[in-house]
Amino acid sequence: MRHSLTKICKTVFAIPRMLFWYTERLIPRNKNKWVFGAWFGERYSDNSRAIYEYVLKEMPCIKAMWLTSNKSIYDRLKNENKPVALLSSLKGKLFSLTASVAFITVERKEVNGFYLNGAKLVWLYHGMVMKYIMEDERRFMVGDSYGKKTIKKLLMRFLFPDMDNYNVGSITVTGEFFRPFFESAFKVDPSKIWVDGYPRNDVLFSKESEDIVKKYRGLYPTAKFIIHMPTHRLHGLKGQAFNPFEGYGFNKERFYEILEQGDYVYFYKGHFYDAEGSVDLEHGRFVRITDQDFDILYRLVKDMDILITDYSSVYFDFLLLRRPIILTPFDFEQYIVEERPLYYDYNKYIEANKVYDWDEVFGLLQSKSYKCPSDELISRYIKDRDGDSCERIVKHIQTEWM
Repeated sequence: MRHSLTKICKTVFAIPRMLFWYTERLIPRNKNKWVFGAWFGERYSDNSRAIYEYVLKEMPCIKAMWLTSNKSIYDRLKNENKPVALLSSLKGKLFSLTASVAFITVERKEVNGFYLNGAKLVWLYHGMVMKYIMEDERRFMVGDSYGKKTIKKLLMRFLFPDMDNYNVGSITVTGEFFRPFFESAFKVDPSKIWVDGYPRNDVLFSKESEDIVKKYRGLYPTAKFIIHMPTHRLHGLKGQAFNPFEGYGFNKERFYEILEQGDYVYFYKGHFYDAEGSVDLEHGRFVRITDQDFDILYRLVKDMDILITDYSSVYFDFLLLRRPIILTPFDFEQYIVEERPLYYDYNKYIEANKVYDWDEVFGLLQSKSYKCPSDELISRYIKDRDGDSCERIVKHIQTEWM
């Protein structure tokens, strides 16, 4: 009975919401007002941040606004004299209601999606794909019952159109290779997929460095810097952090020995879903990185000499640096069955130094026989190898929408 009443209440409240949603089309939108958000409103990072800061610096004619539900981020941006508003505030809602362009990373709620009917949406997303995302991921997770929920989904999209994550304006990618996968994942027309690059990668071409890099470069001036960035597992969402140093033949003593003899500094940056997990390693050349240790992640990444990852999209970002990548698909068979399938043949398309346990990692680091990616490989995934993605996206907006 209670469940039925809840459904009735939701439906009743959906009617005025729906009426307001379609009435928004009558409200004039200012072509010079652009709104930005990222990661559920909780983070100031990624592609949205990069293009927001570009617009503030290079486009004084645009009134940009960052929206957040995180008070610390709000206070920080206020102190830096950057335009910011809380998502739940009247100021934030009114800005979304009159903005002409909105930039998001994960979902529409980051920029008050309920107030965006009539605005142009740029879905910057947060990585080129290896594994299933969005609708493809949902279809895999639901399995045989996927088709049975189609009518319910259509009804929900009709009653709550502002929550429809497939009502997109445009999506940005780094190369033509990714167009069919984003078309499938977002159920979007291919013409809405812009091959303009990723704003966050522009910093890979800068000369600035994070303080933590300067610190360890001072301590170890001749060392090669390694950054290890595995993708998350579903267990991380349930409080069971992924730890690649548990199992797979890991040997702490040999690890320390290789760091010293090979003159390496090893930065470990786990996915933020795994931030609460413990890593039982203590050595001067091993540095566990958390979000509190840097300001801009890719400004940290740009000073690394070697990347170690598994199925993370950072693989594609790091290609721009033309430096060695070591792939560690230790749990490949388990991952594609229990986590998510991949869009294409990992062994055929994802080229790098592949190793399948820690003994092979140690051997590669010891012999220093890792190789840099070829120009042919980089060109497969990245159209423009420069630091001008923000500029291209802005010009695309001005050309097509203004």
